[in-house]
Amino acid sequence: MTRTPGSGAEPIHYKNAATLAALIRSKQLSSRQVVQAHLDRISVVNPKINAIVTLMADDALKGADAADRAVASGAELGPLHGVPFSIKDTMDTAGVPSQRGSLLFAGYTPDKDATSVTRFKAAGGIPLMKTNIPEFAAWTESDNRLTGRTNNPWNLDRTAGGSSGGEGAVIAAGLSPIGIGSDVAISVRGPAAFNGIAALKAIARPIQIKLTGPRHLTGFAAI
Repeated sequence: MTRTPGSGAEPIHYKNAATLAALIRSKQLSSRQVVQAHLDRISVVNPKINAIVTLMADDALKGADAADRAVASGAELGPLHGVPFSIKDTMDTAGVPSQRGSLLFAGYTPDKDATSVTRFKAAGGIPLMKTNIPEFAAWTESDNRLTGRTNNPWNLDRTAGGSSGGEGAVIAAGLSPIGIGSDVAISVRGPAAFNGIAALKAIARPIQIKLTGPRHLTGFAAI
């Protein structure tokens, strides 16, 4: 899920991932500037929309500094080098709570990344946050008893949709330039429509979908 290209004059937090990657690669922006701009935006907006369930601020800033050192050294850079990204909370993220919007998994912290997370990292992306969902991603609004309701950034009285509603909201509101969602019925396409962004439904190809949760949750482990 991502924003469509803007005019070029928008602030850092509203630039899309491809633009940010190009600016970092050309040294017109540092990765730290980009991550910090999104953190600043998060501090203002997320209390209103409640789309972020875990923020990885310190690790993201460390990752940004490492990304800037790689640019300075002339190292080979991936297509998302230095760009922060968001992750739907169904997706296992090593060392980070991945709670599936459920009291049953409160505090659950996996030791291995989901395939999609691994690939974003391999492309140079920097994990910044986990985003809200309905319990087990099983509804069309992002509300649950563990982390509450995500509001639509265009109108706080409206829903951001589901099940990737947290993703839709953070990208639309400028808290993340690109993120990982999942879709069985309408779970990225619905929030994309509700929040005014772009999304691709994951299928076996070209976007591989593979274990993002405990194996015994068979209906949702392959989202």
